[in-house]
Amino acid sequence: MDAKVKLTLHDKNILVCRSASLKDEDINTVADLNNWSVCRVDSAEKMLERIQQQHFDIIIVGVSDNPEQMLAALMLVIQASPNSIRIVVSGNLSPTIAARISEVAHSSLPENCTDVQLSLSVEQALKVAGLIHKPEIRDFIGRIERLPSLPDIYEALNRALMSGHSSAREIAQIVERDPVMSAKVLQLVNSAFFGLERQIYRLNEAVTILGVRLIRDLTLASHLFEAFPQSSAWTSFSFSEIHSRSMLVARFAQDICRSVKADRHLQGQAFLAGLLHDFGMIVLASHDPEKYRIVMSKATELSQPLYVVEKMNIGVSHAEAGAYMLGLWNLPPKVIEAVLFHHFPGSSPSNDFQPLTAVHIADALLPSVGNGIGCSVSSQLALKYVERLGLKNHLSQWEMMANEYAVKVSD
Repeated sequence: MDAKVKLTLHDKNILVCRSASLKDEDINTVADLNNWSVCRVDSAEKMLERIQQQHFDIIIVGVSDNPEQMLAALMLVIQASPNSIRIVVSGNLSPTIAARISEVAHSSLPENCTDVQLSLSVEQALKVAGLIHKPEIRDFIGRIERLPSLPDIYEALNRALMSGHSSAREIAQIVERDPVMSAKVLQLVNSAFFGLERQIYRLNEAVTILGVRLIRDLTLASHLFEAFPQSSAWTSFSFSEIHSRSMLVARFAQDICRSVKADRHLQGQAFLAGLLHDFGMIVLASHDPEKYRIVMSKATELSQPLYVVEKMNIGVSHAEAGAYMLGLWNLPPKVIEAVLFHHFPGSSPSNDFQPLTAVHIADALLPSVGNGIGCSVSSQLALKYVERLGLKNHLSQWEMMANEYAVKVSD
C-alpha cells in the first residue's frame, strides 16, 4: 500500500463483520498503517452485540452473503451508533438492494477492492464527519430552542422504501394518515412543477407517478421548512421563495444526473440534497434575524460569498448548519455531503460524479433568490471542479437547461 494514503487520524476502533467479500490482508494492511484497533465478528448478530458493548469509529461490513439481513442490521447500527462510519463491501447486488444500501452507508466498495480503495473511502468519510461535527457547529445548533423532529409519516415512508415490498396502495394509506400532506402531494403532482397533461385526483395514482422516494423526500422538506416559519422580524428574503427555488434546484439536479446517465438512486439523492441544500439559511435567519441581515449586507459590501461571511461573523455557515442537522436525523451520507460542500465542491476528495456534483451545478446555474440587500445566495460555479471530473463538455447543455428553469423562477 502506498504510504501517501496513510490517514492522519490514529487509534480508531474499527469493527469488521467478515464475509467472503472482505479480505483479511487488506483490513490488516489498512489497520496496521493507521494504528487502528480491529475487532472481527462473523455475523450480523455478533456485530450488533459488540456495538452495544463498545463504541466503534468505523464499521466495515460485507454484504454478499445475505444482503437483506445485513441491510436490516445496518439500519439497527444507525440507531445504536449513529456517528460511526459505515463502509459496505459487496459483491454483485441488485439495483434495488444497492439503492437501499446507499441510504445507510457512507461508502460502498466492490468485493475486489484494494487496501488503497478502502483506506481512501474511510478517509473521505472521516473528513466529512470531522467537518460536520465541529464543536462550534454543535454548540450553535444546541442554542436553537426547538429543533424539529422527523415526522411520523416520514419514518413510515422510509421504512416502506427500505423494505422494498410496499405497494402504491400501502404507500397511499401511509400518506392518508396526514390529511395536510395528502393535500400537498396531490397539489404538487398537479402543479406546473411536474407538468402533467391531466389532473390527478387519487393518492394511489400520485404515488405511482411520483414514486415512494420522491414523496418521502418532499414530505421531509415540507416539514422542515414549516418548522421554521418566517417571522415579521425577517424581511430580507422570502422563506417561501427559498423553498420554491430549492424545489427547482432539486429537479434541475435530477435532470443533470439523467444527462450523464447516473443511476436512479443517485438521482434520488441529488433530488433530496437539492431540496435541502439551503435549509441552513432558513435556520440562521430564524435564529438571529438582525445578525443575519448584517452578515448578508457585509457579503454584498465586501463582494464575498455569503458562506464565507457567515463563517467569519457567526462561526457557522448555512451549509454546515444544514448538514449537521441532517446528520442528526441520519439522512443518507451522500445527501449530507452534498449539502455541506454545495458551495465549494472541490473540497470533496471524490473524482466521481456525485449528488454533490449535480446540486452544485444546479445551484450555480440557476438565478439567485431576490432580496432587498442585493446579496447572492446561490453558488459560484467551481469550474476547476467541473474540469477535474471531466464534465466541462456538458456545460453548454446544462446552461441551456438552466435557462429553461430560470423562466420558472421568474414566474
